Amino acid sequence: MRRDWPAAAVAYEESVTAAIRALGGVDVTRAAEAEPARRRLVVPPLLDQLGLAELDPWADEDESAAAMLGVRAAGVAVLPWPLAHALAVPAHLRPRIDGVYLTTGQPRRLDHLDLFQNAIAIDVGKRSATPVAAGPAQRAPLDPFACEAVARPAALGPDIDVDRIIAMRVLLDAFWVAGALTTVVDLAASHAREREQFGRPIGSFGEIRWRIADLAVARDGLDELARYTWWLVRQGDATDADVFALRVQMIEAADVVLANGHQVLGAMGLCEEHDIAVIDRHLQPVLHRPAGRVASTDLFADAVARLGFDSIYPVPPRRSPNSAPQTAYMS
Repeated sequence: MRRDWPAAAVAYEESVTAAIRALGGVDVTRAAEAEPARRRLVVPPLLDQLGLAELDPWADEDESAAAMLGVRAAGVAVLPWPLAHALAVPAHLRPRIDGVYLTTGQPRRLDHLDLFQNAIAIDVGKRSATPVAAGPAQRAPLDPFACEAVARPAALGPDIDVDRIIAMRVLLDAFWVAGALTTVVDLAASHAREREQFGRPIGSFGEIRWRIADLAVARDGLDELARYTWWLVRQGDATDADVFALRVQMIEAADVVLANGHQVLGAMGLCEEHDIAVIDRHLQPVLHRPAGRVASTDLFADAVARLGFDSIYPVPPRRSPNSAPQTAYMS
């Protein structure tokens, strides 16, 4: 695996970061919470300018890498737009499907569903796809853009490879979360440098240094595993075990970063005016759908039992008559 990203993709990420910062960064998301209609007014012109929504993560290496890094840059400001949902749709399906959700069972509420005309929900257990439409808004403090999900009758056709779509959606979610966690790390580190107690920065105290180290390592670990899983997917070597391992790592990294970030910032981090409070609540939908920490771990464990897991200490599959065949996600 190459550890460096293509230069063109890195330059593209820098352009996306600069454009979102010029638009207002996290303040764009804060304003959209107060006025959800702003999402359609503010974000699409930015995406059109950058060409971000048109990227194909299954294309050549440069374009695929640009999609990953572009989503990571959008995650830095938790941009109020379902980029991972849209980019996970293969290019040949986009004329009739514009967004994809992952669920376990019948979907009840889904984030940003009102922004799609022809979305589908894929049950990760049954590997079945269902067209869904937006019902009434069901917004909650930790689910700011949720809508009721209503199943609608529609013929999807036989050309929907749900396995590949699941893998890509999980991968894009991981890059999105890695971007958001980068902001939390930066906010915590900046506060530790600037906040003083007893005549010196709080970052000089051992407890704070350990927390900063923990959250930085957790964020970097997620970024590295996301990059490796992207490489596996492009090689055609990724399986369910690899995909769900990434999701579990994403959730665990977010738990570590958010918990330690709030500890470093203290009461300030709970204030609505602080960016970490906004980032925290906008991460909750992706951390809990299609499955939270325990259910995602169950999905991972089941995949390892069926398929094995190629790691530092490889785990062989548990062979039985009921074992499903290995699924690889081809690029």
